[in-house]
Amino acid sequence: MMAQPGLEIHRTQSAVIDAIQSLIDSAEESLTVAVPKSSLPEFVPQLSAAIERDVLVLLLVHGDATAPTPAYEDIATAVRTIESNITPLLVTADTQRGLTGHSGMLTDSIAEYQATKFDNKNLAHDQFTMFLGSHWLMGTERYVADVCEFPRTFSAFQFAVLMSALALRAGTPITARARVLSTADRTETTISGPVINARQSLVYPASSKNPAERSLTIETEDGPVTVGGSGATKEAYECLKITIDRVADE
Repeated sequence: MMAQPGLEIHRTQSAVIDAIQSLIDSAEESLTVAVPKSSLPEFVPQLSAAIERDVLVLLLVHGDATAPTPAYEDIATAVRTIESNITPLLVTADTQRGLTGHSGMLTDSIAEYQATKFDNKNLAHDQFTMFLGSHWLMGTERYVADVCEFPRTFSAFQFAVLMSALALRAGTPITARARVLSTADRTETTISGPVINARQSLVYPASSKNPAERSLTIETEDGPVTVGGSGATKEAYECLKITIDRVADE
């Protein structure tokens, strides 16, 4: 097989651990991580540092239920668990790069498995969507971070959607002010108003059957409008930056 640019094949456990650790360290906005529970301690320092950097961390752990459970609140924004071992090894950072392979790479040091690290936006997006669309949906929610302190400005739109969903789930009224591009004509504008809906499948209760869908509905002076993340097409606007605040008490 010809080596493709942006692809690295790893065949040893230590190389895969190093690759995953470096991917976690590289994340600025978001991480999806699916690993066997027994191998989780290898990544706790890197995941803790990611949480400290305000990275959105979606952690899916599977397999050995007897393996010790770390303090999830220190290493993830949301955690789900799956009993089965059918989940692949799957990591994405900022939906830009990642690694995929057989999860046995981390649990069985003598088996003939391999993992592929990739630095390819299209591949990363596909893997990210697969992570959310099949594996995450099959998992059981074990931990979700508390609603953050408001006001908070998000550059990672999916983080804004997650926190909005948690605020709405808790019955906390919130408002948004967003710098956006019209998906119709690409003009830039600023919109603001109460957030009346968050469509997502990251946390219970899921409000969208499409795992890739993450959008907010904002009640503006001109009526409700929908806002999506980068590359949004179905929503009225694509979000560039958004500040969420709680509604001031009367």
